[in-house]
Amino acid sequence: MRLLFVLILVGSLAGTACAGVGSTPGGGLKVVTTTTILADLVKNVGGDRVSVTSIAPAGAHVEEYSPKPEDARKVADASVIVVNGLHLDEWVEDLLKNKRPGAVVVTVTDGLAAIDDNPHMWFDAELARKYVERIRDGLIQADAAGRDAYGRAAAAYDAELVKLHDELKRKVAEVPAPRRKLVTSHDAWPYFAKAYGFEIVGFVQPEGDKDPSPSELAALVEKVKRASVPAVFVESQASPKLSEALAKEAGVRNVVADIPTDSLNEKPADTYIGLMRTVMERIVAALR
Repeated sequence: MRLLFVLILVGSLAGTACAGVGSTPGGGLKVVTTTTILADLVKNVGGDRVSVTSIAPAGAHVEEYSPKPEDARKVADASVIVVNGLHLDEWVEDLLKNKRPGAVVVTVTDGLAAIDDNPHMWFDAELARKYVERIRDGLIQADAAGRDAYGRAAAAYDAELVKLHDELKRKVAEVPAPRRKLVTSHDAWPYFAKAYGFEIVGFVQPEGDKDPSPSELAALVEKVKRASVPAVFVESQASPKLSEALAKEAGVRNVVADIPTDSLNEKPADTYIGLMRTVMERIVAALR
């Protein structure tokens, strides 16, 4: 009886040691991402082999997120940390000082051609496919035993993103070419515009949340008038006041608020694919 108890105890301790830091009690790989969009991509690649946590919560303005003490602990426990890069989530640099030895850091924009260092690459579904490739490779680096599972899941999700890209292009076709013009509250749309055939006329706040000068706003009003812009779009995390003032001065009647950008939102924008569909549907509805 005593021998049996000792064997059970040793087996229990060995199991605890094998689980280790960087995995969940059930053996899943702990992955921390800086954004909910990245967390959704990881879930689609990692499936049941991973446990994913986003540092910035749903609905957050990622560029202005202020890390909390518990965020440092999340990073310290993770086997894989997935970040966007290009200054979108540069606050993560301090948190990375807490990462454990051997933790894999995946910067999904590394090696991709940026437009003026703009970080919003996921607004082109073709570039989101590149994100998925980097996530797949990072998970394999941390969990080589899952290579085949990660490869299969990434390939299946990639096929969904190919369909999404084609679907978005078909949706744009509902808008007459002369009306495919974007005026937005922030500069979040260069990849979206390039991928899906829109012209960016301008954006209200030229630097983050810094208000434009009176002369900058007046110049944008004139530009919007000349372009005969049908609508002005406001991102979810931005105040609509400046955009509404711009629209009133420029004679634009339609101001569309609550366009998700850096973060997942309520359904149907609670997944990356859902977010992209929601964005395109709202833009097309306002412009056609």
